[in-house]
Amino acid sequence: MIPSPKTSLSQTPLTLLITGASCKMGNNLIRQLSIFPDLNIRAMVNRSLVDAPGCEIRPGSLNNLELMARALSGVDIVVHLAALTKSKNESDYFETNVKGTKNLVDVCLEQGVKKIIYVSSQAASLNGGAYSLSKFEAEQYIKKSKIQWVILRPSEVYGQEGDSINQLIWWVQNFVCVPVIGQGKSKLSPVYIDDVVKAMAASIFITEIENKTLILAGPEELTYDELVDRIAAYFGVSRFKVHLPAGLVKLIIMIFSKLGMSYLVPDQIPRLLCEKLYGIDLAKEKLDYSPRYLEDGMENFFLSGVN
Repeated sequence: MIPSPKTSLSQTPLTLLITGASCKMGNNLIRQLSIFPDLNIRAMVNRSLVDAPGCEIRPGSLNNLELMARALSGVDIVVHLAALTKSKNESDYFETNVKGTKNLVDVCLEQGVKKIIYVSSQAASLNGGAYSLSKFEAEQYIKKSKIQWVILRPSEVYGQEGDSINQLIWWVQNFVCVPVIGQGKSKLSPVYIDDVVKAMAASIFITEIENKTLILAGPEELTYDELVDRIAAYFGVSRFKVHLPAGLVKLIIMIFSKLGMSYLVPDQIPRLLCEKLYGIDLAKEKLDYSPRYLEDGMENFFLSGVN
């Protein structure tokens, strides 16, 4: 549970640094934390701007150790959001998500940072493609390091532009036929962005979760077919699902990628189809985590005017 802004977080002010703060999740986290007068917030920024008041901007890159050291000087806790989630080149995932995270952890240790909160993925695994493997390897490096850590594994987040669930919602809303990769039996647990951000903020203040991995998924698991049906029911429309072989879809995506069309990348196929660990009891117990159901999240999503 997030403490009251009037609650003292410690005997001295804490300095928090957020990587990847320019994404909507990072901006929302900064806004939620900016109410605490004894929490100094820094955003390490490479190229994109941070659209959130209440934080100090520090230039930095996961591949520039000198700039990173300056950004981390005097920092107590790091929330590591920066990641590559979409690339047609598999090696890029390991360059950013693995090597970049290793660099960050090493510099954190050099600068005396006390704790890192790593925002990973529910898809982190050995068999979910390059992205999933890169997140898994980054987790392993953090766990083996000497820094205190918390790993958060969000599932399929929706409510921010470009996410796959957002794209599916838009497609179901606008087209009669919905393409489904495989047999439609792969399981997902969509989670609304605000619920993830609230849990991320709580993880900064709660010490009982140090050196633990928490899954931040939605309140239920749905097959892909069920997810399409639930979205269609929300809009009050009938939709036809067209099931396509995963191999064929991957081939088509590879061709499109070579032509410069990057709506999807081949690595997203194994990421979708891989088996994912599910279990949010620890997050519920320790973070007062209470994710909303799909229809409630979509209602808030459309009321906010994000679509």
